[in-house]
Amino acid sequence: MIAQAIARRPPVLVAVMCVALVFAMAGFSAYWSLQPVLQPAWQMNNVTAGWLSGAFFGGYVLAVPFLTAITDRVDARYVFISGAVLSAAALVGLAFTATGFWSALPWRVIAGTGMAGCYMPGLKMLTDRLTNKAPRARAVAFYTACFSGGTAASYALAGCALEWFGWRGAFLFTAAGPALAGIALAVLVAPGEPEAAKVVRSHVLDFRPVLRSRKTMSFIVGYAGHGAELFAMRSWVVPFLVFCLGSSAEFTLNATLLAALTSLVAVASSIGGAELALRVGRVRLISCVMLATFALSVVVGFSSLLPFAVVALLCLVYSAAIQADSAALTAGAVNTSPAGHRGATLAVHSTLGFSGSLFAPPLVGAVLDLAAPLGGTTAWGLAFVTMGSMALFGFLVFMLLRRRLARTVLAPQ
Repeated sequence: MIAQAIARRPPVLVAVMCVALVFAMAGFSAYWSLQPVLQPAWQMNNVTAGWLSGAFFGGYVLAVPFLTAITDRVDARYVFISGAVLSAAALVGLAFTATGFWSALPWRVIAGTGMAGCYMPGLKMLTDRLTNKAPRARAVAFYTACFSGGTAASYALAGCALEWFGWRGAFLFTAAGPALAGIALAVLVAPGEPEAAKVVRSHVLDFRPVLRSRKTMSFIVGYAGHGAELFAMRSWVVPFLVFCLGSSAEFTLNATLLAALTSLVAVASSIGGAELALRVGRVRLISCVMLATFALSVVVGFSSLLPFAVVALLCLVYSAAIQADSAALTAGAVNTSPAGHRGATLAVHSTLGFSGSLFAPPLVGAVLDLAAPLGGTTAWGLAFVTMGSMALFGFLVFMLLRRRLARTVLAPQ
């Protein structure tokens, strides 16, 4: 049986899971790619457009605690397949029924719920099927890097489909991806059992073993700051590039393809960052990256008057820098998770990590609207500084938790 053969070959299993994630994310960036068209068509200001972006993460955050924590008790494979079905249904719903903010809002929430069933449950499914910590850390790096690959593919697919079929056709076209991902997992991945817990939680949403682990929580809080900056940038990078290019409609496709490239470079950055973290230490890497991304956010934000080639290069560098600590943060949380509570750890990790993403896009939109009288260059500069400040805040809390942990370890018993 092909699924059993794949189960005996970990590299092949990792490849299957990575490809499945990319397919499941085919519609992930569709709204962001289409936003320059949808915003005037649906008569939305920047704050409203930001809330519709954030609604996706609202659905994600509401669903991910249960959908990820339940994988400590049931095979995560079934959760992933269910999430893929929801993701496809949400895109079909947007294609056929969305006419404005309110009609699109529930479908965006459902889309986020679908992703909650795919991303972290997929990681749990993969790590449950790997035994050694070193291969598991590298598998985490490749899998989380493919999140950026899926984001890039979605930007490009939606941007091209917009040119071919219009925005409704673009949503419908991208719905095929998660449908294919669900089918692939059902056929290619064998059922499995989750790792047994040493101490069984009283109920599936009992996260106390995770919350009591300061080492684990330091990585989780750092990931929250990272996620807020990352998705604020990805929500607004296409409108920013359209602003830098000009307001003509023909520039939209170029902006979406460049946005796809910014996500694609993040794949190599995430994998490279994970390998570097194994050599220099996760804490050192995470600290340097978070400080660097804040500095880069200032540079990129105020770069709109520079030649577009320079702006594009700066966006690529900024995107690569943001993603450099992603795998290190996630691997840190996974490898320090209490035994038997990896699903609960990933639930907390994902819930806090994406909670900031719910509010980050509308916050940036509010900055853009409030700063509009100062001119587009200043408004975008302040918007990007706001993005970078999210990672800076995550860095400060991350270091505070690490220092408290060090004091506890060194204190006399």
